Amino acid sequence: MNHLDVLRLLGSPTPEPPAGDGYGQVVPEDFELLVNALPRGVIAGSARLTHSELPVRSLTEFASDAALRLGDIRYYLRSREQKLPQSLFPEPGGLVPWGSTADDGVLLWDTTAPGTAEWTTVLTDSDFQFWLELPFTTSEFIAREVTGRAEGTPAFETDAQYRAGSWHRLKDAKRATARALADRDIAALDEVLVKLRSLGVPGIRQYARELVDRARNESPTALPEDYLAIMSEFPGGIIAGARVFPVAGTIWLDEERQFLQWGEVEGRLIGWLTMKSDPQDWRIAYIEPDGSSLTHLEEQTFATFLRRRLHGNNSLF
Repeated sequence: MNHLDVLRLLGSPTPEPPAGDGYGQVVPEDFELLVNALPRGVIAGSARLTHSELPVRSLTEFASDAALRLGDIRYYLRSREQKLPQSLFPEPGGLVPWGSTADDGVLLWDTTAPGTAEWTTVLTDSDFQFWLELPFTTSEFIAREVTGRAEGTPAFETDAQYRAGSWHRLKDAKRATARALADRDIAALDEVLVKLRSLGVPGIRQYARELVDRARNESPTALPEDYLAIMSEFPGGIIAGARVFPVAGTIWLDEERQFLQWGEVEGRLIGWLTMKSDPQDWRIAYIEPDGSSLTHLEEQTFATFLRRRLHGNNSLF
């Protein structure tokens, strides 16, 4: 998937190749060519590109507009006593913002790969609680948003068109989210799902379901329904400081198959004790980094554990 494929999906005319060879040296070429071809606006009612002087000559200059946002990320995670999923620019290999979601989330590049064409996408929400690690270039991410958008949502809207149309649907969705989260009786699973869906990036849900469907066909055992429901919306990454593996990444850690790992928290391996035959009865357990002990959190399911952390309770007990 390249920028020309995306322009065809957006119904945008294909421009002549720009003169010069400066594209793709500092940031990915597909991003620069898309910004060169598209006016400012919203793609599939969900994503915006950062516009800057082209071709980009300096990553420092490109990231300068996002400096306050990067500062917010550092501040809020520190205040929650949570670590960054990885370093932020200007540290070497750090995350660099390249766009935003319509709901004020941040789209970033993982710049650890040596070539800009290999930089993949990380998405975080406006509150920096969810960090989705995606194996997509800019073009691949946008193509998924366009093909996964809701019926009636334009592939591309200028800012003025967006404010007159899709923006109102987003406001309605925000109100519905707020009403659902205000329900004192909301179940843990429903609360996590409501927050995930409020990210408003349809291509991500589609990708997560692809992973779940594939893993269901390959897994030697059933898995708890709350885990499958959440992972049908979340393709892997960080939730409230806890690294959560996608379904295909779950790992059996002993020959008796009693501990199934689904993530990591503060260096500890976290998963389920699977001694009970019904996966719905499995409860959370964790192993210390040095393997010295295993602790069983007998009252915590996958969903209730994540809800506690989303509410600011970072304790494991």
